[in-house]
Amino acid sequence: MSSSSPVTWHRNAAAYLISQNLIVLGSAMAFFAILWQITLNTASGAWMTYVSLATSLPTLLIALLAGVWADRYNRKWLLIITIGTVSALSLSLAALFVRRPRDLSLLLVIGVVRALGTGLKTPTQNALLPQLVPRDVISRMNGLNQIIYSVVMLIAPLAAGWLLARTTIFWIFAADSTTTVLAIAALLTLRVDRPTAVAPAPGQLRRGLRYVASHHVLAVFMLLTAAAFILIAPVSQMNSIYVTRRFGNVVWHLTANEWAFTLGSSLAGAFIFWRKHIRRQPTVIAAGFAAAGLCIIGMGAAGALLLYLTAIFFLGASSPFFLTVQTIYLQETVPGAMMGRVFALWSMLSTSIYPVAMLAFGPLADRVPISSIFVVTGALLLIVAWLFHRFVRQ
Repeated sequence: MSSSSPVTWHRNAAAYLISQNLIVLGSAMAFFAILWQITLNTASGAWMTYVSLATSLPTLLIALLAGVWADRYNRKWLLIITIGTVSALSLSLAALFVRRPRDLSLLLVIGVVRALGTGLKTPTQNALLPQLVPRDVISRMNGLNQIIYSVVMLIAPLAAGWLLARTTIFWIFAADSTTTVLAIAALLTLRVDRPTAVAPAPGQLRRGLRYVASHHVLAVFMLLTAAAFILIAPVSQMNSIYVTRRFGNVVWHLTANEWAFTLGSSLAGAFIFWRKHIRRQPTVIAAGFAAAGLCIIGMGAAGALLLYLTAIFFLGASSPFFLTVQTIYLQETVPGAMMGRVFALWSMLSTSIYPVAMLAFGPLADRVPISSIFVVTGALLLIVAWLFHRFVRQ
């Protein structure tokens, strides 16, 4: 049966969505376990910097190589090997941490392992989707994936908080291993061809960078994306410690913080799915950045928990309009043979740039109020949104 036939691509799409969101569920629970364990034990901006470095810097370092692999090897098997290895190593290290609960550095090591896996996984899964479904349904697939992702992210902090309050962190990583096994089972059903590679890895790396540099709009797209996510880094990496410092060291506050964001994100994902196709994508992305800037300012200015949760709800609602729509834009405009490398670079400049930014913002958070950092970075993000609309739209 042809991979382009309706039956085949629907089956592939279902397996893709199931596998990716099972991976998200386990990974999110593991991340919350690491973040909350360290937050509740230290409440330190410096430790938040360490967490950010451990969970993001390895992704940044391996991303370009991962993009080359995603364009050279079978993406299904690359995903399976990556998530299986990461899950096994994480579970082993978690078992060691149970025996040495005061050694928080072990949690950072787990973060490094999982970040390496994320660096390999992200460009691979983003490049895989256009192989599985027709081009005219890519927007709807991303919207549907965002809806499911948001529901999963509503469940993950509840599950992580419940397990963390009642048992040891080991069982959170055991749950992650279970979701990984189920995700691998779904991935095994995919029918995916191996990409055709024409050069060794170093040549492919250079070719990917040259491709982005030679396309003016794409180069500006990447640079402004990097600037935007440097400014988003403080709210992304320090919202938990901000809630702890400002509203109290209570687990349910941290859970409500995650719930508000993901509820907003799920509603926005539903809108993208309903729209079927997003037109004028650069304008939509710029509007998303602008809305995020206003929300970040609101989070910094909020004096009550309810006002803060309202602001982060709308921040969650704005995020798919730059994250998901950027994914759609690249999937619909970049040639398939270059997609892994382009997504690797996008991953480096969008989310993996956080540790670089946190080298400055983390220590700063122990010297000035985090609320002031939020207000200033939110205002600067409004400027980046205007620049994105002006230059990328053209």
